[in-house]
Amino acid sequence: MNYSIIIPLYNEGENIKSLHNEILNVLEEIKNGRQFELIYIDDGSTDNTFEIISNFESDIISCKIIKNKKNFSQSISLTHGIENSTFENLIMIDGDGQNDPKDLVNMVEKYESGYDLVHGYRKKRQDNFFFKTLPSLIANFFVRILSGSKIKDHGCSLKIINKKFLIKEKMWGDFHRLLAARLSKEKIKTLQIETNHRERKYGKSNYGLSRIFKVIIDLIYMYLFHKSYSNFYVIGYLGFLSLLISLFAFIYMIKLKFINNISFIDTPLPLVTSLFGLSSLIFFSFMFIIQTVLNIKKDLRYDEKDYDIFKK
Repeated sequence: MNYSIIIPLYNEGENIKSLHNEILNVLEEIKNGRQFELIYIDDGSTDNTFEIISNFESDIISCKIIKNKKNFSQSISLTHGIENSTFENLIMIDGDGQNDPKDLVNMVEKYESGYDLVHGYRKKRQDNFFFKTLPSLIANFFVRILSGSKIKDHGCSLKIINKKFLIKEKMWGDFHRLLAARLSKEKIKTLQIETNHRERKYGKSNYGLSRIFKVIIDLIYMYLFHKSYSNFYVIGYLGFLSLLISLFAFIYMIKLKFINNISFIDTPLPLVTSLFGLSSLIFFSFMFIIQTVLNIKKDLRYDEKDYDIFKK
C-alpha cells in the first residue's frame, strides 16, 4: 500500500523541523516497498513556517507544499491536502509535534491487516487538564452518545483512512474532530489504537475552549440532519444560545408548575420558551441555506482555489 501523509500547520516554525526529521526516520523504517508522500499545508502562518517547509528536501520521499491564501482552519487545510493527495490511503498528523510519528509503525501494520480506519487514542494526554483534557473528555462522552461511535478520543488527529470514505457530505465544519462519529453509521471496519501523546515543546495551542461550542453545533446538525452543512459558527453560536435559553426557560417553567404550584399562564415563560426555541431553528436553518448557496457558488467557480501549490 502507498500513503499520502497530510500535515496542517499554523505558526509551527519552531516545531516542524524536528517533526519532519522524525517522520523521515520512521518512513525509512517502514518503507519496505511502500511509497509515501508528504503534504504540508501552511494555513496562513505569520511566522517562518512556510520558509522552513519550502526548503525541505528528501531522497526517499516526495514533498508537496501548499500555502493557503489566508488562515482558514485545520479542517479546510486537511481538505486542501486531500484534494492534492496522490495515494488512496491517507495519514493525518498534527504539525505541533505532540503526535509521535513512531506510532505509525504499529498503525500502518494494523491498517494493512484489513481496517478502513485506524484512529489514535491519547490515553495519557500531556495537556492542561482543566482547559483541554477535561473539556475533551466531556465532549467525547456526548459525541459517543449522540453518534453511536465507539471511539474514545475523537479529537486525536493521528489517523489512517482510505480516501474513498472522505466524501464531500462528510467534510463540513470541523470534520477532522468528528470524522469517526460521522462515519459511525457507515459499514467500515474501525480500530482504535493507544498512541503516545507528547508535551508541546514550543509555541502555544491554536485551539481554545471555543472548539467545544463548534463540536456541539456540529453534533446538533449530525443528530438532526445527518448530513453536511456549514461552518458558520457565528450563526451557530446564536442558535445554540437560543436553544439553551429556551431549554432553561422550559425547565424553570416546569419547576414553578409542579413545585411552586404556579400556573404556566401566570408567567411569560411559555412565550420565552417558544420564542427562543423557534429562534434556534431559524438560526440553524440560516446556516443550512447559506452553506447551500456557497456550495453552488463554489461549484460554479470550481477552478478557483483558495491556496497555492509551491512545490510538488
